[in-house]
Amino acid sequence: MLDSSLTTRQKLTLIIEGMEKAGSIMTISSVAKEASISNASIHNRYPDLAERIRNSAGVMKEKDARTKLTKRLGTIKEEKAKQSRLRKELDEVKELLQKANSVNAAFQIENGSLSALNRKYLEELNRRKGGIVKI
Repeated sequence: MLDSSLTTRQKLTLIIEGMEKAGSIMTISSVAKEASISNASIHNRYPDLAERIRNSAGVMKEKDARTKLTKRLGTIKEEKAKQSRLRKELDEVKELLQKANSVNAAFQIENGSLSALNRKYLEELNRRKGGIVKI
C-alpha cells in the first residue's frame, strides 16, 4: 500500500514506475485502479502521465510482438528443417518402393514361367497315368 502522505501525482508516478520495472502491460484503467482514482482523473488532471502510460503500453506491446515474432520465426525454421527431413525420408521410401516393385515384377515373371512349366508337367503326368491329376 502506498504512503498516504504522498500526493496523487507522486502515487501515480510510483505506480507507473513499479509497473514499468515489473515489465507488466499497463493501462490507464489499471493504474487508476491501483491508485484508487477514476480513469477520468488521470485523463483530465494528469495528461502527461496518461501519455506516459499510453507510450509505455505501446512499448510493452511492441516488445511482446517482437517476442512473438521471434518465436514464430524459430518455429518456422524448425518446421522447414522437419519438412526437409520428411522430404528426404519420402524420397528414400519412394526409392525402396521402386526397388520392391522391380523385384515384384521379376517374381511375377518367374511365377508365370513356373506356372506354365507346372501345367506342362501336370499334362505330361496326366497323359502317362491316364487320369486327371490336380495340385
